Amino acid sequence: MKAKYISYIAALLFLLPVQSCYIYEDKDIVDDAEGNFDMLWKICDEYYCYFDYKNIDWDAVYDKYRPQVHNGMTDDELFEVCANMLGELKDGHVNLYNDYDASKYWKWFEEYPENYSARIVKENYLNNDYHRKSGFIYKVLPQNIGYMHYDAFTSEFSNELLDHILTQFKDCKGIIIDIRNNGGGNMLNVNKIACRFTTEEKLLCGYKIYKTGPGHSEFADTVPDYIEKKAHNLADLANDKKETVKFLKDVVILSNRSVYSAANDFVRTMKVLDNVTIMGDRSGGGGGLPCNFDMPNGWYVRLSTTPMLDIDKVHTEFGIDPTEGYKIDMAADAHITGKDAILDKAIEFLSAK
Repeated sequence: MKAKYISYIAALLFLLPVQSCYIYEDKDIVDDAEGNFDMLWKICDEYYCYFDYKNIDWDAVYDKYRPQVHNGMTDDELFEVCANMLGELKDGHVNLYNDYDASKYWKWFEEYPENYSARIVKENYLNNDYHRKSGFIYKVLPQNIGYMHYDAFTSEFSNELLDHILTQFKDCKGIIIDIRNNGGGNMLNVNKIACRFTTEEKLLCGYKIYKTGPGHSEFADTVPDYIEKKAHNLADLANDKKETVKFLKDVVILSNRSVYSAANDFVRTMKVLDNVTIMGDRSGGGGGLPCNFDMPNGWYVRLSTTPMLDIDKVHTEFGIDPTEGYKIDMAADAHITGKDAILDKAIEFLSAK
């Protein structure tokens, strides 16, 4: 078992920024309904990283759901039981997939105000006149403030695009980076953006911790994360020595509960910078780096396996608060007034600079 975890950690260190896959091997598991359920429970038991943090009694969860499983039940029935069991983890990074369905936990944002309307922003603040490229929309606002919205960290972009945008904003009083409703994506894009807002070669922004064994508390020591300039692909590597455009004046990050996963990590990362203020709602969380595990019946499960911590070694799984004093909600009648209270506060804040 220990050797298996050593190879697993090595794979995580190399692959997790994009997402990794691990084939769980257990020759005693039979490919039937009961065997697949037991294997799913065991994979979670050995690799899920938040049992202790969330105070989850996983044995009790087994006792609750195992009696609902029997050989001869349909795939749909088995999938529903397994999905309900995974819901006990209360984690948006935990999903069960087959050829026709995918389980999902949504409550990390469902019970909170939306605090974002793309239509209000585009019609009433950008006047439907803005630049658009690679997941970004951007424009200099009338108050001489740069505004950019990044829709998802799955949207790939070049360093040349960031150079272009920041050059457009070079004479602005400050920049608003709006990541509301950004559900995450490629973790490498977090650092690719964050390094543009500091002159530090290597700046500590948090930590991660890897599992070292099947026990719920078996973790290695914390591994530091840094904001640093580095090549993220072959194109970046070819231009690694090229100076990139920086912006060192004030920056405001707009967040809401639908900021999740890599976007949540962007809030964690940017919050350490002295020139950055976080406004809006607490982010949605998703602080566990996920990994995929195959099952005998061809299904696979995605699990949070590696916790991410902030600079004070606090878990980010349940989200990150805005800067003190800048927790703001949009008004309930925003769709009528056309006013975005969060964006208005950011404009007011930067206009006073």
